Amino acid sequence: MLYVSCQEDNSVFEKSADQRVAEAIDSLKSKLIAPPNGWVLQYRPEQASGSFIVLLKFDEDNNVNIRTDFGVNDGEFYDQTITYRIDNSLGLELILENYSFFSYLFEQEDATYLAEYEFNYVNETNGALIFRSKTDYSSPTTLVFQPAAENDENMLGITLASNLNTLADNLDKVTSVFKLSYTNKDLAFYISFDEFRRTINFNYAGPASGLGNGQSLNFSTGYLIQGDSMIFNTPFSGNILGQQVSISSIQLNELTNSSLDACGEPIVINSIKGMIPSSNDAVALETTLFDPTGADFQEASNFFYSPVQLIFNNGTSAGEQIEQDITGALDMQLYYDDNLEDPFLALGFRIQNDNATNTWALRDFSPVIVGNQIQFEFAPNYTLYGDTTVTVDEEKMNIYLNTLTEGGSTYIFKFSETIFEFYNPCNGWSFVFIAPN
Repeated sequence: MLYVSCQEDNSVFEKSADQRVAEAIDSLKSKLIAPPNGWVLQYRPEQASGSFIVLLKFDEDNNVNIRTDFGVNDGEFYDQTITYRIDNSLGLELILENYSFFSYLFEQEDATYLAEYEFNYVNETNGALIFRSKTDYSSPTTLVFQPAAENDENMLGITLASNLNTLADNLDKVTSVFKLSYTNKDLAFYISFDEFRRTINFNYAGPASGLGNGQSLNFSTGYLIQGDSMIFNTPFSGNILGQQVSISSIQLNELTNSSLDACGEPIVINSIKGMIPSSNDAVALETTLFDPTGADFQEASNFFYSPVQLIFNNGTSAGEQIEQDITGALDMQLYYDDNLEDPFLALGFRIQNDNATNTWALRDFSPVIVGNQIQFEFAPNYTLYGDTTVTVDEEKMNIYLNTLTEGGSTYIFKFSETIFEFYNPCNGWSFVFIAPN
């Protein structure tokens, strides 16, 4: 006789969906917290950008320590501990919950920069954990978490990043332009950096001893800071002013004092000494007042405006002060239509009156431009446009026109294709002018 038991054998039944998800989450968490020194990641948000070395150390209590050499916000992201969680939607997701280095990058350019703080888990390959950015649908960024070695923290270039910030802050300008000079040859490059994109632009080459016989350049590449070096995605090379040059990295390690000659006396700045490893050439990087792209404003537009909040007194917005001095002041406006038949070159303020009308109070000028330095030769009086029935305080407006033009030392710096900074080193004031799209 055959007896069949009615007792269920649970071992033949699969686990529930919730159980499988919970086990998958626990498995990924175990992998994240396993390496004793955490993980090292080279994070490159976009193909055109440079990369960041990031160290991550996860723990059992859903905390992750993030270390970078990204020096914005007074080094806020050098060493930060936030919380994380692992979720499951269409797959496992790693979510960095608090504001962090990744969040900051995500916000840039009105959140159109392809950085991310939520990542889909892909798989484990040869001990590395592979993730992809969650919301970059067209070209998701792949992140490779490699187990970190004990001394991998030495790859972080915090000292170099801090030194670069020191140079950028030398003149309290919005725009930073640098001069990379060779010590043992008469050659210098004028370059600019995009810190959050980690890109470097070579704009101009000239003799280190002066600006004569220069050569315009148009080279841009992403870079990675590693220790005391900036390593280029693509080497810069070519015949520059008769000299063959090849630069794949720049080593920068000694911060020293230097000076600029402007306004009849030296202005104290900093310099970073270093070398180009591929050629063993000694170099120095320092802030400069020369921006060969500054004069591009003449082709960018025939009209620019600077909201009063974007007028700065040594790095601090002077907007409230201007609004108190010039009642109703909305922005400073620059008209630069230099058509030879009917030129219109004028500078002044747009003022909103108590009766809800606008008045434009402008002084015509003739410009003298040498490189990126402009001098203004003003007409003696203002011309009013719009509502001409009101009385404007010309004396107060002249305070700011004179501040911009003091000493004939206004330098123009190109921040972007439509934004130019007019800076006066004699008093530290800067005026950020925008060309309407």
